Amino acid sequence: MTAQPSAVPDDFHRELAIGLFNETWRLIEKAERSADDEVAMLLSAMASRWHWGQVGGASETATGDWLISHVACLMAMGDLALRFARASLTLAESEGWDGWRLASAHEGMARACAVSGDPEGRARHLAAAGGALEREPSPEDREAISEQLSTVPGTAT
Repeated sequence: MTAQPSAVPDDFHRELAIGLFNETWRLIEKAERSADDEVAMLLSAMASRWHWGQVGGASETATGDWLISHVACLMAMGDLALRFARASLTLAESEGWDGWRLASAHEGMARACAVSGDPEGRARHLAAAGGALEREPSPEDREAISEQLSTVPGTAT
């Protein structure tokens, strides 16, 4: 069966993907989220990823998978978090990424392992993230991912 071309313009998909990504982050950073906020946070992350899946490349797909995993971790949905963190890491590795991109994917796995009660997996992925981060030439990118790593459950802050 051949896929039919989308009647929705690519620019529309991009605009929605970006807007939904930003809305997800607004909800992530919200000091006190209601149950409705949490549902909106998960759905906006998934919708952003879906729209990027229509028009984005590997970077947008991996980032969208990472975002869904991050939200699932915040909601203590370990299985969902692991599924999307694995997808992000698998894509990062298949693309041959290193530095902050690979470190971020391992951070997602470490967080998902922590939420899922896998301390060995958490430690393994934190170490892999640290190794990839050492190879990142940009101080700003190293700092951004280091900040994410410091929020993985069970890490010192």
